[in-house]
Amino acid sequence: MRRIPPIFAPVLVAFSLIIGSGVASHTTTAGDPVRAGVPITVKKSVRIDKLAKQPGKFEGKVLRLEGTVKDVCQGRGCWVDVADAHGVSFMAKSLDETILLPKDCQGRKVIVQGIVTALPHTHDEATEEGHSCPAPRYVLATQGVELIAERK
Repeated sequence: MRRIPPIFAPVLVAFSLIIGSGVASHTTTAGDPVRAGVPITVKKSVRIDKLAKQPGKFEGKVLRLEGTVKDVCQGRGCWVDVADAHGVSFMAKSLDETILLPKDCQGRKVIVQGIVTALPHTHDEATEEGHSCPAPRYVLATQGVELIAERK
């Protein structure tokens, strides 16, 4: 059995931390709290109904959304629809698919931080490598996400 030279150990540790930092879908059990991506630093949430009504007004801004997961990508967990108490929702999507959420997180409380981004609009649904994702005109490009632990 070959040994890895000690000089490479810190590189391997750093690489594994970087790769594992955004993927939550394979490392949690249902109901556990989940944090992925960068820590959420924006303190005040934007009302989802205001964002959904005029997303262009917020384009390029870093925002915080709080709500309930209305729907989640069943392909990879790359997007969630975050809904307010009245059912109005806005999609948060990991554009580079580095932040993936559990596919069974529908109905859980969530906090998402990201940048409001306009997507090139070609049609209402995009098919990417084996799964389909909605393709809205605007999304919150996810930087960080927290799924709140379910009460037991």
